[in-house]
Amino acid sequence: MFMLRVSDAGGRCRIRDVKWQFKGKTPGWAKILAGVLVLNILLQIATAYWIARSAPIQADLVHSYRIRVHGGPTYFVQPWLGAYSDYGLYLGFVLLALFAVLLWVNRDQLERIP
Repeated sequence: MFMLRVSDAGGRCRIRDVKWQFKGKTPGWAKILAGVLVLNILLQIATAYWIARSAPIQADLVHSYRIRVHGGPTYFVQPWLGAYSDYGLYLGFVLLALFAVLLWVNRDQLERIP
C-alpha cells in the first residue's frame, strides 16, 4: 500500500506518496458518502459550539437530555440533539468504515497514480 524507507542511520523514515484515483468518472456513491462525512463533521462542531454557548442549564419539558461538556456544567438539550451529540462521533467512524469497505469492494475501479 505504501513504502517505508529508512534513509540513514539517524532513523528518519519517509513514506512515499501513494495516490489513487477512479478509472474514469468518480462514482456517485463516493461523492455522496464523502459529502455526508463532511456534513457530519461540520454538524458535530456546530453542535458542540451551540451546546456550550446556548443550551440551558436547567431541565424543562423540551430540554430533558443531560450533557456534560468537558467536565464543566451540565446542559440540557432536546433528546434528538443530545443523542446526536453523544453518538455522532461513532457515526463518523461508521461512515469511514463504510467508505473503506466500498472502496475495497470496488477496487477494480481504482488505479494507482505513479
